[in-house]
Amino acid sequence: MSENNDFDFNNQTPLPDGNKPDYSYKWNGTEHNKNKKSGFNIAIITVIVLILATVVISAFMITGNINSDPNDESGNIADVSITSDPGKPDKPGGPGEGGKPDKDDKPPKNENEVPNFTPSGDSNLDLSTALTQIYANCSPSCCTVSVTYGMNTGYSIGSGFVIDAKNGYIATNHHVIEDAADIKVVFYDGKEYKAELVGSDSVTDLAVLKIEAEGLVEVELGDSNAITVGENVVAIGTPYDITLAGTMTTGIISGVKRNVDITNDAGKVIKTMTLIQTDCSINPGNSGGPLIDMAGNVIGITSLKLVDEQFEGIGFAIPMTDATEIFKKLIAGEDIGESGIASASPLIGITVTDVQNGLASLGIRPSCEYPEKGVFIVEVTVSSAAYKAGLGAYGIIVDFNGDKVENSDDLTNALAKYKAGETVQITVFQFDRSFSSGEYKTIEFKLDAAK
Repeated sequence: MSENNDFDFNNQTPLPDGNKPDYSYKWNGTEHNKNKKSGFNIAIITVIVLILATVVISAFMITGNINSDPNDESGNIADVSITSDPGKPDKPGGPGEGGKPDKDDKPPKNENEVPNFTPSGDSNLDLSTALTQIYANCSPSCCTVSVTYGMNTGYSIGSGFVIDAKNGYIATNHHVIEDAADIKVVFYDGKEYKAELVGSDSVTDLAVLKIEAEGLVEVELGDSNAITVGENVVAIGTPYDITLAGTMTTGIISGVKRNVDITNDAGKVIKTMTLIQTDCSINPGNSGGPLIDMAGNVIGITSLKLVDEQFEGIGFAIPMTDATEIFKKLIAGEDIGESGIASASPLIGITVTDVQNGLASLGIRPSCEYPEKGVFIVEVTVSSAAYKAGLGAYGIIVDFNGDKVENSDDLTNALAKYKAGETVQITVFQFDRSFSSGEYKTIEFKLDAAK
């Protein structure tokens, strides 16, 4: 205690000048043990009497309310309807409990059926135990996605959840299953199934798996367009290792419709995604798991976080309402097109340099006339749409979709006007093999998505 016996500071070290830190707080336990005068005893007796009187009066009032109805002059006891939640009407009846169809009432499976995902917007959660109820309701639908690669190159894990129990469809991220040789789904009760990849899209980072299993439980879907900053949410997944499968973390919606630039290993922006921001703890392995609101409905798919020692608690999820439209297209085998989730940077799939530098580096001295301004194609990626359309190496690009190209900056600026998936035309002067002649060609193709 301090020498003046007025107050002390809790576990705070004095500063060099003898003063206490500003963030210390006052704490003086002795003020709760001081002796009081006899008048204090009288006050205690008075308080006790008042409390007893209040209890008696309250009991009388409660008895009167139970045994009489103000609208019943006979004084008979009125009928009383008791519900667990008087603020909500009971659900209409129907097959199964709570008006929901029994499992036996479901139509037979259709392998080509595309489900119609719709938000539930309904919940019978008791908010006093909301978190435990959410976990109990949602965790049976969640799973670990375990991926192995060819030639014994290791394995990785992610998360997923059932979006259609009847057909065995499971949602996850594209980057979780990318380049997988084998995919396995493991539920938190230990049951595991071999999974088939139904469809996947690198730009939106979404994928749909399919398993053959009975008794699956699908999640309830929420409306991610209706969420607001400050709402409580939870994330369920498998962070770091399968021994931590079924981990739930809590947080809030920190932001909506965040435009996040995604970069590759070289630091180049490859796409921009519109995401939900949350401070739920998201770690490697959580990718593909659900972000759930307090009604127990999935409103997002956890996908990424800012990784840097300067950042903490900045994670992102794909909005579920937009994602369901992507899932339908992936299941149906359709092109994604404009998604509303992501806009990928365009990629031609070529390595270029200035014309004279390119020819000199290869020791080439053409014996024909050729354009001295443009960009020289050093290499073309064989998997690119441009290569498949006929664009080859050692040509000179002079025009990109109507924009004149005289150097690399011109090509970069022209390309920046377009998005991945758009159709463009390139005009190129193509040498023959002996560099003794050449001709101009116009090649049309769709721009690839940057990686």
